[in-house]
Amino acid sequence: MSTTHARPWHGEPASRPVVVGIEPGQDLRVVRHAAATAQVYGTGLVVVWVDPTHVLVPGDAAGVMTMVPVDPDDPGDTPSRTEQELHELVEGELTPSAVAWRFVHSAGEVARGLAEVAAEYEAPMIVVGARKPGFSGWMNEVIGGSVAGHLVHAHEIPVLVVPLPERR
Repeated sequence: MSTTHARPWHGEPASRPVVVGIEPGQDLRVVRHAAATAQVYGTGLVVVWVDPTHVLVPGDAAGVMTMVPVDPDDPGDTPSRTEQELHELVEGELTPSAVAWRFVHSAGEVARGLAEVAAEYEAPMIVVGARKPGFSGWMNEVIGGSVAGHLVHAHEIPVLVVPLPERR
């Protein structure tokens, strides 16, 4: 199981919620669109941040996973700050919404983490944003591929990609 920290539900826990991936600096239109999609499905939303700078390792015999930085020189305190900031952003965005939601923090390869959380919740779909616009987004996709592409080719859960406008 990849989930390292699942915060409590805001609203009634939902069965088979839509899963949406979020990352620092992401356009919150992706979250809004995912919430609207969840509302159409009559379910809730699980907002997932998969931290690619950390990995999960077995922590004890009970199966509890421990998050450790990929970089051995990383003090390891950044994820909790980033998680709190992302949770607050999402909370501000979704509080007026009627959709029940929760925030889940995981680590490792992003597409795999999203797929694992989606499988855990039996999600009908995963929502992600399109790659970042511009040269840096293109380079990231060329080097590592897109999260949406990895999800579509390696997992069976349908993927909805929310297009984002080009920054000017």
